[in-house]
Amino acid sequence: MKIRIEKLIYEGYGLGHTEDGKAIFVKKSVPGDLLEVEIIKEKKNFAHALLKSVIEPSPQRIEPKCPHFDRCGGCEHQNIAYADQLKFKEDIFKETLSRFHVETNVLPIIAGSKEPFFYRNTILFSFFADSNDSISVAMHDYPHFTDLIPIDQCFLQSELCNQLIAEIKALINDQIEEKKTFKFLRIRQGKMTNEVMVELITDNEVLPHKNDFIALAKKHPEIKSFYHDVQNADGKKYRNLLFGSLTIKEKVDRMTYQISPQTFFQTNSLGIKTLYDSVKNFADIKMGESVFDFYCGAGTIGLYLSTLAKKVSGVEANQNAINDAKANIKINNVKNVEFICDDASRYIEKIKEDFDVLIFDPPRAGLTKNIIEKASKMKFKRIVYVSCDPATFARDIKEFENFGVKLQNVQPIDMFPQTHHIECVGLLIKQ
Repeated sequence: MKIRIEKLIYEGYGLGHTEDGKAIFVKKSVPGDLLEVEIIKEKKNFAHALLKSVIEPSPQRIEPKCPHFDRCGGCEHQNIAYADQLKFKEDIFKETLSRFHVETNVLPIIAGSKEPFFYRNTILFSFFADSNDSISVAMHDYPHFTDLIPIDQCFLQSELCNQLIAEIKALINDQIEEKKTFKFLRIRQGKMTNEVMVELITDNEVLPHKNDFIALAKKHPEIKSFYHDVQNADGKKYRNLLFGSLTIKEKVDRMTYQISPQTFFQTNSLGIKTLYDSVKNFADIKMGESVFDFYCGAGTIGLYLSTLAKKVSGVEANQNAINDAKANIKINNVKNVEFICDDASRYIEKIKEDFDVLIFDPPRAGLTKNIIEKASKMKFKRIVYVSCDPATFARDIKEFENFGVKLQNVQPIDMFPQTHHIECVGLLIKQ
């Protein structure tokens, strides 16, 4: 089947139509492409198709940097120049708001950083054993997520991480017979500190050639932390520190943050300052004003704003993240911040005092109707909503409108070049 791609839509799909008007969604495509495609999933009004060949390339199509791009599920847009990616993402973001009937001032999209490659501070790789029992690191096949695609390197994480991946892979292939015990590999890197944490995940409590892995870690001064994690068939999980410290550190402007294996940290370290500066600009904290940070995680946003506010409080359900948040208070010698371990939807019922600025940075699923209602009835001057999903963001904005809280401005930010993801920061005020 031949399809002309008309535009990009969210989740990395190019959109085309058949002669009878059925929508066809094709990943790895570029607006203007004429493609030969194969239908792989069909519904009444639309279908998903797999790109088989490019009959007539779009003028905006470029050669991807990564040789694995055509199969790997990690990127969707490496075949589009970065300036064009930004424009397409801005259009997609505006269309998403329009679809939910959200009317507001959308600021021009900005890049998180000047680096469209090698920006990620962590990726989880799978191990893949071929028919010769030779092991490779792998990513998921984009049309068939359960299948794995062996890769030699990744252009989203750093060149140092690619070097470490190659050395770990070589050690396993050269020294170890039971290769199938190795399941996953995660490498975290503080981009500003160059501190590295390695997590080697197996299904066996006994790590073969443990001392060789420790020796590898000692060879690299950047590796500050090396874990052996166990995920066995019974679903039980263990984490053992083989070498170094329990945590690594990352810096954002003047703040230093501790990162443990269990704690979420913004994936694009190079773009965090851009993101947090957008939060700071919208928060517009005046002398004497207080801030409440919902879903505070390791306290990164709250601490970033603490130099401006009289008081910052935060709540987070993940105890490991709260442990890091409290450690980060001490690391930065901050006196006006407190973090509480509790569910945000439950804790909001307990808040008795007033806060001038409310910060929301929820998971991709967004906010519940209950927390939107409770927040809308609090006494506040400004709400700053950070989101990594335009659709759930737009849905929640409409719910806020039901309680008289209106989105005044929104700043889309590209924190994930080469992928379909779009971050945004919105400013809401009471009408």
